[in-house]
Amino acid sequence: MRHFRKPALLTLTVLQITAQAQALDSGTLVINGQISSTTCVLNMGDAGSTGSGSKTLNLGTFTTTVANAAGAGGTIGSPQTALFSVKNPDGSNCTFSGATKWDIGVNIPSSQFTTVSGTTVLLSSGSASNIAANVGVKISTSTGASVTAGTTAVNFANGVAPYGTLLSGSTSSPGVNPTDTIALTAQMVRTSASTVTAGAFSTTIPLNVWYK
Repeated sequence: MRHFRKPALLTLTVLQITAQAQALDSGTLVINGQISSTTCVLNMGDAGSTGSGSKTLNLGTFTTTVANAAGAGGTIGSPQTALFSVKNPDGSNCTFSGATKWDIGVNIPSSQFTTVSGTTVLLSSGSASNIAANVGVKISTSTGASVTAGTTAVNFANGVAPYGTLLSGSTSSPGVNPTDTIALTAQMVRTSASTVTAGAFSTTIPLNVWYK
């Protein structure tokens, strides 16, 4: 089978921890996508986001008091979800050329994630003096025709060449049917019993949309 790969970019800026509550602060998840060489586009769940190539998930701003109230591995705030599918530009189902499955692959360096209670959790990039310490973001995914949230934690240490870690959970090759959706859910977590400190959370994840 031939393999087709299309690059995209996921910019994750999801967390602000402050010493005190600040109503105007927020976190964002920005996803920039570019699909070429076929009629398929990466659909992000709504026309505005798909058209602009950018999706924002607001996970909120929390005080250090709230964040530190979560135990090690505990969640902070509510999860938020982005939905990914491949469609024609008019929103109709996409016809693959020489392929029967699709998927999104990511390659996360080991320095950009840690393991908390058996689950890999994304860490923030940036200067240590500016980021929120001892927090991360857990990513969960699900696939199907009518999925609305991710339920299975992504293991960023579990990749397969040449795809990387596939968001479908497959450990061999792209595993999503042409008409199915990948639901990706982001959830803030406390990564250890050490004190959470004020700062921002930001990381950029290259995405590869694969077809097989």
